[in-house]
Amino acid sequence: MVLAEAIEQGIQNVLLAKPEARILLSGGSTPAPAYRALAARDIDWSSVTIGLVDDRWVPPDHPASNEKLIRENLLAAGASEANFVPMKSPEALPQGSMNEVSAAYEIFMQADVVVLGMGPDGHTASWFPRAKGLDGALSESTTQPVVAIDASGSPVAGDYPLRATVTLPVIKNAKQVILLITGEEKREVWQNAEAGLPIHQAYKVRKNDIRSIWAP
Repeated sequence: MVLAEAIEQGIQNVLLAKPEARILLSGGSTPAPAYRALAARDIDWSSVTIGLVDDRWVPPDHPASNEKLIRENLLAAGASEANFVPMKSPEALPQGSMNEVSAAYEIFMQADVVVLGMGPDGHTASWFPRAKGLDGALSESTTQPVVAIDASGSPVAGDYPLRATVTLPVIKNAKQVILLITGEEKREVWQNAEAGLPIHQAYKVRKNDIRSIWAP
Protein backbone atom coordinates (compact mmCIF):
# COMPACT_ATOMS: atom_id res chain seq x y z
CA MET A 1 0.00 0.00 0.00
CA VAL A 2 1.25 3.43 -0.95
CA LEU A 3 0.38 5.03 2.40
CA ALA A 4 2.07 2.28 4.42
CA GLU A 5 5.17 2.56 2.24
CA ALA A 6 5.28 6.33 2.61
CA ILE A 7 5.01 6.18 6.40
CA GLU A 8 7.59 3.40 6.64
CA GLN A 9 10.04 5.31 4.45
CA GLY A 10 9.58 8.41 6.58
CA ILE A 11 10.22 6.48 9.78
CA GLN A 12 13.23 4.62 8.43
CA ASN A 13 14.82 7.82 7.13
CA VAL A 14 14.43 9.44 10.54
CA LEU A 15 15.88 6.46 12.40
CA LEU A 16 18.97 6.59 10.22
CA ALA A 17 19.65 10.07 11.58
CA LYS A 18 18.42 9.96 15.17
CA PRO A 19 17.34 7.41 17.80
CA GLU A 20 13.60 8.12 17.84
CA ALA A 21 10.87 8.85 15.29
CA ARG A 22 7.72 10.71 16.29
CA ILE A 23 4.63 10.31 14.11
CA LEU A 24 1.04 11.52 14.19
CA LEU A 25 -1.71 9.46 12.59
CA SER A 26 -5.27 10.18 11.53
CA GLY A 27 -8.21 7.96 12.34
CA GLY A 28 -11.21 6.86 10.36
CA SER A 29 -11.81 3.58 8.57
CA THR A 30 -9.96 4.55 5.38
CA PRO A 31 -6.35 4.29 6.64
CA ALA A 32 -6.96 1.20 8.81
CA PRO A 33 -5.75 -1.33 6.16
CA ALA A 34 -2.62 0.76 5.62
CA TYR A 35 -1.92 0.76 9.36
CA ARG A 36 -2.24 -3.02 9.47
CA ALA A 37 0.17 -3.28 6.55
CA LEU A 38 2.53 -0.85 8.27
CA ALA A 39 2.50 -2.91 11.46
CA ALA A 40 3.90 -5.87 9.53
CA ARG A 41 6.88 -3.91 8.19
CA ASP A 42 10.39 -4.44 9.53
CA ILE A 43 10.54 -1.32 11.71
CA ASP A 44 12.17 -0.87 15.10
CA TRP A 45 8.90 0.05 16.75
CA SER A 46 10.54 0.47 20.15
CA SER A 47 12.12 3.62 18.68
CA VAL A 48 8.80 5.07 17.44
CA THR A 49 6.42 7.30 19.39
CA ILE A 50 2.90 7.53 17.97
CA GLY A 51 0.27 10.19 18.60
CA LEU A 52 -3.03 11.22 17.03
CA VAL A 53 -3.83 14.12 14.73
CA ASP A 54 -7.22 14.37 16.45
CA ASP A 55 -9.73 12.31 18.37
CA ARG A 56 -13.40 12.36 19.22
CA TRP A 57 -14.11 12.94 22.91
CA VAL A 58 -15.39 9.43 23.54
CA PRO A 59 -14.02 6.61 25.70
CA PRO A 60 -10.95 4.88 24.20
CA ASP A 61 -12.92 1.65 23.74
CA HIS A 62 -15.73 3.42 21.85
CA PRO A 63 -16.18 2.42 18.17
CA ALA A 64 -15.72 6.07 17.13
CA SER A 65 -12.43 6.46 18.99
CA ASN A 66 -9.33 7.05 16.89
CA GLU A 67 -7.27 5.69 19.75
CA LYS A 68 -9.17 2.42 19.50
CA LEU A 69 -8.50 2.28 15.76
CA ILE A 70 -4.75 2.77 16.22
CA ARG A 71 -4.53 0.27 19.05
CA GLU A 72 -6.39 -2.42 17.09
CA ASN A 73 -4.96 -1.86 13.61
CA LEU A 74 -1.38 -0.88 14.39
CA LEU A 75 -0.29 -1.57 17.96
CA ALA A 76 -2.05 -4.93 18.30
CA ALA A 77 -1.23 -5.86 14.72
CA GLY A 78 2.54 -5.94 15.18
CA ALA A 79 3.68 -2.55 16.43
CA SER A 80 3.12 -3.28 20.12
CA GLU A 81 6.57 -2.01 21.13
CA ALA A 82 5.80 1.50 19.92
CA ASN A 83 5.12 4.19 22.50
CA PHE A 84 1.57 5.52 22.10
CA VAL A 85 0.43 8.90 23.47
CA PRO A 86 -3.38 9.14 23.84
CA MET A 87 -5.20 12.40 23.16
CA LYS A 88 -8.34 11.60 25.18
CA SER A 89 -8.33 12.08 28.95
CA PRO A 90 -10.94 10.94 31.52
CA GLU A 91 -12.34 14.49 31.78
CA ALA A 92 -15.98 14.85 30.74
CA LEU A 93 -15.22 17.72 28.36
CA PRO A 94 -12.10 18.32 26.27
CA GLN A 95 -11.80 21.95 27.35
CA GLY A 96 -10.82 20.86 30.86
CA SER A 97 -7.93 18.70 29.65
CA MET A 98 -6.09 20.81 27.13
CA ASN A 99 -3.21 21.81 29.39
CA GLU A 100 -2.62 18.19 30.30
CA VAL A 101 -2.94 16.90 26.74
CA SER A 102 -0.82 19.71 25.31
CA ALA A 103 1.94 18.92 27.79
CA ALA A 104 1.94 15.29 26.64
CA TYR A 105 1.90 16.36 22.98
CA GLU A 106 4.70 18.90 23.29
CA ILE A 107 7.03 16.24 21.85
CA PHE A 108 5.06 16.39 18.59
CA MET A 109 5.71 20.09 17.99
CA GLN A 110 8.59 18.80 15.89
CA ALA A 111 6.95 15.64 14.50
CA ASP A 112 8.73 13.57 11.87
CA VAL A 113 5.73 12.20 9.94
CA VAL A 114 2.13 13.44 10.05
CA VAL A 115 -0.72 11.70 8.23
CA LEU A 116 -3.76 13.86 7.48
CA GLY A 117 -7.13 13.02 6.00
CA MET A 118 -9.76 15.35 4.56
CA GLY A 119 -13.54 15.54 4.83
CA PRO A 120 -16.04 16.52 2.13
CA ASP A 121 -16.35 19.97 3.74
CA GLY A 122 -12.63 20.63 3.38
CA HIS A 123 -11.74 19.97 7.03
CA THR A 124 -8.59 18.19 8.06
CA ALA A 125 -7.70 17.04 11.55
CA SER A 126 -10.74 18.36 13.47
CA TRP A 127 -10.54 21.78 11.87
CA PHE A 128 -14.21 21.96 10.93
CA PRO A 129 -15.35 25.15 9.20
CA ARG A 130 -17.07 27.53 11.68
CA ALA A 131 -16.40 25.23 14.65
CA LYS A 132 -15.88 26.71 18.10
CA GLY A 133 -12.16 26.66 18.78
CA LEU A 134 -11.17 26.76 15.11
CA ASP A 135 -9.45 30.15 15.39
CA GLY A 136 -7.21 28.80 18.13
CA ALA A 137 -6.45 25.67 16.16
CA LEU A 138 -5.45 27.67 13.07
CA SER A 139 -3.42 30.30 14.89
CA GLU A 140 0.19 30.27 13.70
CA SER A 141 1.26 31.94 16.93
CA THR A 142 -0.24 29.45 19.37
CA THR A 143 2.18 27.54 21.57
CA GLN A 144 -0.42 24.86 22.31
CA PRO A 145 0.03 21.67 20.27
CA VAL A 146 -3.54 20.57 21.02
CA VAL A 147 -6.81 22.48 21.45
CA ALA A 148 -10.46 21.60 22.03
CA ILE A 149 -12.99 21.80 19.21
CA ASP A 150 -16.79 21.96 19.36
CA ALA A 151 -18.18 21.22 15.91
CA SER A 152 -21.83 21.17 16.96
CA GLY A 153 -23.94 21.99 13.94
CA SER A 154 -21.51 20.48 11.48
CA PRO A 155 -23.16 17.55 9.67
CA VAL A 156 -19.74 16.11 8.91
CA ALA A 157 -18.88 15.87 12.62
CA GLY A 158 -21.86 13.58 13.11
CA ASP A 159 -22.80 12.48 16.61
CA TYR A 160 -19.42 13.37 18.13
CA PRO A 161 -18.81 17.11 17.73
CA LEU A 162 -16.55 17.42 20.78
CA ARG A 163 -12.97 16.80 19.71
CA ALA A 164 -9.34 17.43 20.50
CA THR A 165 -7.04 18.31 17.61
CA VAL A 166 -3.48 19.32 16.87
CA THR A 167 -2.91 22.94 15.91
CA LEU A 168 -1.55 24.50 12.75
CA PRO A 169 2.04 24.93 14.05
CA VAL A 170 2.28 21.16 14.52
CA ILE A 171 1.58 20.72 10.82
CA LYS A 172 3.84 23.60 9.86
CA ASN A 173 6.82 22.29 11.82
CA ALA A 174 6.55 18.62 10.86
CA LYS A 175 9.36 17.12 8.84
CA GLN A 176 6.94 15.36 6.47
CA VAL A 177 3.17 15.64 5.97
CA ILE A 178 1.13 13.11 4.00
CA LEU A 179 -2.48 13.76 2.97
CA LEU A 180 -4.73 10.79 2.16
CA ILE A 181 -7.75 11.61 0.00
CA THR A 182 -10.38 9.07 -1.01
CA GLY A 183 -13.16 9.20 -3.56
CA GLU A 184 -14.05 11.55 -6.39
CA GLU A 185 -16.09 13.89 -4.18
CA LYS A 186 -13.19 14.68 -1.86
CA ARG A 187 -10.79 14.93 -4.76
CA GLU A 188 -12.98 17.59 -6.34
CA VAL A 189 -13.16 19.52 -3.05
CA TRP A 190 -9.40 19.30 -2.69
CA GLN A 191 -8.77 20.54 -6.22
CA ASN A 192 -11.47 23.20 -6.46
CA ALA A 193 -12.37 24.32 -2.96
CA GLU A 194 -12.11 27.92 -1.87
CA ALA A 195 -8.71 28.87 -0.52
CA GLY A 196 -10.20 29.71 2.87
CA LEU A 197 -11.08 26.14 3.81
CA PRO A 198 -9.04 24.52 6.60
CA ILE A 199 -7.23 22.07 4.32
CA HIS A 200 -5.79 25.02 2.41
CA GLN A 201 -4.39 26.50 5.63
CA ALA A 202 -2.26 23.38 5.96
CA TYR A 203 -1.01 23.77 2.39
CA LYS A 204 -0.31 27.46 2.96
CA VAL A 205 1.92 27.04 6.00
CA ARG A 206 3.67 24.08 4.38
CA LYS A 207 4.25 26.12 1.20
CA ASN A 208 2.57 23.23 -0.68
CA ASP A 209 5.09 20.77 0.74
CA ILE A 210 2.52 18.02 1.39
CA ARG A 211 2.61 14.62 -0.25
CA SER A 212 -0.91 13.87 -1.47
CA ILE A 213 -2.12 10.29 -1.95
CA TRP A 214 -5.47 9.79 -3.66
CA ALA A 215 -7.37 6.52 -3.65
CA PRO A 216 -10.60 6.00 -5.66
